[in-house]
Amino acid sequence: MSILKKATTAASKPHEKANSQDAGMPFRRSNYRWLVVGVGLLVIGYAGLLQPAEFVDSQQFSFALYVAPWFILGGFGTLIYAILKK
Repeated sequence: MSILKKATTAASKPHEKANSQDAGMPFRRSNYRWLVVGVGLLVIGYAGLLQPAEFVDSQQFSFALYVAPWFILGGFGTLIYAILKK
């Protein structure tokens, strides 16, 4: 019985070291870069929505109507990817 205990404790120690090293920082450098890219896309998208000073007509091309929402969706998608990326 004591041999079994020694084997399980010896096997669990390297696993514990890996967890203790990863416990320090929740994200890696690449995660933070993706977070910055996502926030940048959101800023561009919301700034694009604020750009027109007059009524936006759907008959004419408008950055606020056609492009800015895609920047915002891309920003949120990038943020979700950055958080879930391992």
